[in-house]
Amino acid sequence: MCDRLLVVDDDESVLRTYETHFGAAGFEVHRATTLQQAAVRLAALRFDAVIADVCLTPGVGGEGLTIAAFLRNQRHRSPVVVLTAYGAPDHAEAASRLGADAFLHKPVSLVWLESLLRARIDDRRGSGSESMAAAG
Repeated sequence: MCDRLLVVDDDESVLRTYETHFGAAGFEVHRATTLQQAAVRLAALRFDAVIADVCLTPGVGGEGLTIAAFLRNQRHRSPVVVLTAYGAPDHAEAASRLGADAFLHKPVSLVWLESLLRARIDDRRGSGSESMAAAG
């Protein structure tokens, strides 16, 4: 079974690049270009990890943080990585406070990002297994 990944970005070339890399790496990749599309996909499917651009709407921004906040409140919280092309200290602080697994500046090495996501997915599965074993 493939790990399911949601990539949220308003840049089509970024989406294609991530889809190509992570698809070849064995992920089932889903895409969203808006906060609304991301919300629909997150409501319909359970994702093993999420990559979200912090700014999906020019002049608005912060949508990636909204996604991190939503995932934080889920019973099974998927690892989330928030990306930005612009260095905003308040966004980095908010991402940390909302429980994002990482707040990274573009461009980022996809090989490194893949390693980070796999480690976070494995950590979550390991914690869940230990919790279930302790409860059983």
